[in-house]
Amino acid sequence: MPVVYQSPKDKTYEPPPRLAPQTSVMSSYVVQPSRVYFATQAPGERILLFLRKHPITQLPWIIGALVLISAPLLILPALSSIDLFPLDLPLAYSLILIVFWYLMTFSYIFVNFILWYYNINIVTNMRIVDIDFLYLLVQEVTATRIGQVEDITYQRTGLFAALFDYGDVVVQTAGEQVNIEFLATPRPKDTVRIIIDLMGKV
Repeated sequence: MPVVYQSPKDKTYEPPPRLAPQTSVMSSYVVQPSRVYFATQAPGERILLFLRKHPITQLPWIIGALVLISAPLLILPALSSIDLFPLDLPLAYSLILIVFWYLMTFSYIFVNFILWYYNINIVTNMRIVDIDFLYLLVQEVTATRIGQVEDITYQRTGLFAALFDYGDVVVQTAGEQVNIEFLATPRPKDTVRIIIDLMGKV
């Protein structure tokens, strides 16, 4: 895919906009968040950007959850009307089926929300940190110092990405270190400019 933006070698770029502190930890793009820390944060290390996937990318599972919630109220009466599903079950069995259905539905909602909420990207004045929850009990943390960043690019793909201003940011590191990717992050151009500005100060 074509790269929309690539850091120039001569560093002739406009400085990023002034960073104003924000406090909302439910947001997907938070500048200088207050009361936010992470496990390996060093003394004097300040969080400049706190990122998650853009909320619009969560729309598929949210729609799926709404369908699952409304299914017993809409589908079962329809099946009963054409004699495909009996509604004359004993009350205890009906309650067990309904409770089981909604337990599975809310488990689906909980897992998807947790995977969105805890998969975060952090840019500090010292490092870039990528925290991924691959599953509920599997956490993968990748970090690199600003001085080890060789290049940074971003790309937006598709109509929704252009309309809602989100895209993938790829941080290329020196040597054999793993590259860091911010997937579907909001305002990727601003993120790239802030990291480039930090690179220029190293």
